[in-house]
Amino acid sequence: MSEHKELYLGYSTDKAVTPFFQDFLEALEQEKLMKSKCTSCGAEYLPPRQHCQKCLSECTLTEMTEKEAKLYSYVVVEFAPMSLSSKQPYVVAIGEFPSGLRLTAHITNLMAMPEVGMPLRLGFEAKEKMVTYKWLV
Repeated sequence: MSEHKELYLGYSTDKAVTPFFQDFLEALEQEKLMKSKCTSCGAEYLPPRQHCQKCLSECTLTEMTEKEAKLYSYVVVEFAPMSLSSKQPYVVAIGEFPSGLRLTAHITNLMAMPEVGMPLRLGFEAKEKMVTYKWLV
């Protein structure tokens, strides 16, 4: 098995990483975001889930080909945890893809206050052993 990868939004090498999520993290290294799809009922999840929350069947990873979304909701974080204090204030946003799937990530290149409905583009950033997906405007 290859070296475990880290993802800034909650996934790290100090936690148990299943082969399912190892594949997810390795795809991020190649700037590919993976979603999961239930093999039984067809439900899709982003971020991916290993098991369907509707029917509890196994899910498989497939590449998320949509890269453009619209801002669904956001929050400006002014009092950050210590690990993110150098970035405050920052914006955490939920983007909605045309398929209806939603993804939560930071917006990293804002020049003005965000507006619900504004276009977002999926971006990636690699630092040391961390891979991050983010929204760009």
